[in-house]
Amino acid sequence: MTRRAYLLIGIYILLGVPWATLGQSSRASEVNPSPPQNLNGLVQEAIARNPEILAARHAIAASRARIPQAGAWPDPTVSLSYGGNALPPFTVMRADPSSARQVMAEQMVPYPGKARLRTEIASRDADAETLANEAVERRVAAEVKQDYFDLTYVGQSLALLQKDREALEGFEKVTEARYSVGKAAQQDVLRAQLEVTQLLQRAVLLNQQRRTLQAQINTLRAAPLDASVSTPATVQPSPFSYSQSQLEAAATANYPVLKQRQTMVDQSRLSVDLARKETRPDFSVGYLYMQRDGLPDMYGITLSTSLPLFHRRKQDMAVAEAAANLESAREMHANELIMLRNQVQQEFLEVQATEQLLTLYAQGIRPQSSLTLESSINSYQTGAVDFLTMLSNFQAIVDAELNHDMQVASHEKALARLEELTGLNLIQEGDIGHE
Repeated sequence: MTRRAYLLIGIYILLGVPWATLGQSSRASEVNPSPPQNLNGLVQEAIARNPEILAARHAIAASRARIPQAGAWPDPTVSLSYGGNALPPFTVMRADPSSARQVMAEQMVPYPGKARLRTEIASRDADAETLANEAVERRVAAEVKQDYFDLTYVGQSLALLQKDREALEGFEKVTEARYSVGKAAQQDVLRAQLEVTQLLQRAVLLNQQRRTLQAQINTLRAAPLDASVSTPATVQPSPFSYSQSQLEAAATANYPVLKQRQTMVDQSRLSVDLARKETRPDFSVGYLYMQRDGLPDMYGITLSTSLPLFHRRKQDMAVAEAAANLESAREMHANELIMLRNQVQQEFLEVQATEQLLTLYAQGIRPQSSLTLESSINSYQTGAVDFLTMLSNFQAIVDAELNHDMQVASHEKALARLEELTGLNLIQEGDIGHE
């Protein structure tokens, strides 16, 4: 049994509340009797069913299908033509060399290297889509974990407020009894009733928040919005031993958005090469067959090429455009790296701050507030302190418990965001369990 449980029992005994009442109210205070759902299971379910992730996977398939298209030559053309003085079409006048039927096939051949560059550009685009999908999967996983820890905190808060309400109701009974014999002021009774009402108000808001968080998790895993998501009674902060430099190195090597920016730089560099290749002319090769009546059939081969007469306004500008896009991609990559390092630092500082606060709550605030409340209860029994002083001390221990659980949730949420940035496994699900 925890120190807090002993303290609550002591409150009931000191205030004269029957032990049987404590046992009954404690059983009634259970807000989450069902077994908690596995966090990793929720994450895997979200990754398998989330519509945004599924859309990103289809985008990958589409981009992969564009690769062979990009390197393919244009379709050949076939034409059928007729010339002559005869009225009926496609008829040849006898012994008239001016009338003829002809068939021509033509194939455009890109300048050497263009098809290869287009294929490589399409391949880089597919790589970028793959990295975008990985980024979406990591973000969804981090969102599920953050909502899960918020939901756990809400469940812990509801359970705590239920126990605190039982204690306040005990205070209320005692003050009513003392007021009935003239040992307490009416304002003590009213204040105790007010505190109970305020706890009920907080419980209403927390229940609303719990439903909202459940809906968010269910949205991420494509489940019915009202589907139940059960959480554990306690969460211990995951051990953390990474330095900021280690986290930055992992994020630089593993963050998919940063790698996607680098892929876009590579793609833009290839686009510059292709734009320069576009200044070289393409070729067309054709084959001609001509049929004439009473005369030998004729055959011919055609060879044509484009003339970049307007290269200053077209091809040269395309090179300038591709070069500008390359510089833009490089700057976006540099900016992404700066933002990534800043995000890693912020989350690292968040983890450090929560760990320091948790130590402070464990070693200072929680035991001190418990001792202060015990002392004020004893003093209230003897009339050394008034009811408001004892109530204030009670509120202090309630706030200490709530703030401690909130810091645990904040610690795990910061680790979830660091997991998204670095690709490391930082959250130990073994530290999530029943009380």
